[in-house]
Amino acid sequence: MKGLRIILIFTLVALLVAGSLGTVFAKGGPPADKPGNGPQGKGERQGFAGNVTDVVGGANGNVTLVTEDGWTVTVTLNDDARYKITKIMNKWGSYAEFEEALGNITALEGMKVVVLAGNVTGTAPSFSGIAIKFMALSRPATPQHAHRTGVVTAKPAGNATTGNITIIDVHGAYHTFTITNNTYYRPMSTTLQGNITVGQSFITVVTTGDPKVELIRPAKAIVLHASMPEVWPKPNP
Repeated sequence: MKGLRIILIFTLVALLVAGSLGTVFAKGGPPADKPGNGPQGKGERQGFAGNVTDVVGGANGNVTLVTEDGWTVTVTLNDDARYKITKIMNKWGSYAEFEEALGNITALEGMKVVVLAGNVTGTAPSFSGIAIKFMALSRPATPQHAHRTGVVTAKPAGNATTGNITIIDVHGAYHTFTITNNTYYRPMSTTLQGNITVGQSFITVVTTGDPKVELIRPAKAIVLHASMPEVWPKPNP
């Protein structure tokens, strides 16, 4: 199965490259003209496949991936490139649509991606380029939403309506989530500062993606429960 998956990934690279004229094909390895050295021309295009090891968000964000050959490739993400996520975002879309589908661009870390990059520079084992087409392969059996329940141990101070909230679960583990203006509450009358109290409130946080992958995830929803179980760990005062 692993071998078949690798073949499919390299096939995706080939398809991306074949869709662009004047492109150099690479399966995460060197181009045919100069084996071992990688693309030499600043304007060359090349396909890469690998696992994402680092993500930098923002207007000048980039993704670093490591290929099967151990090459390190840093790809700049931009609004001109087209993006897709298998099984989730089936049509090529914009950067904004891509980030929305992920929940946060940092969710790419640890995922396998296929990218067609332009303006590729560098020599093995390090390259950089600008994304033209960027495809993320969704993780098998990864839930689109996850739930974490616990007692609130920390929340934004004062009258803030955004920021981080932390809970302690039944096992004594802490989980931190980011509250945004898009976070909604249940019951509907609940507010962050009016009803949720550190050390007393028992809540369930609904988050996008998998909390096992990212330590801090956005809180899509917060459900305030009427009471707290007697056996639940109490946060330190």
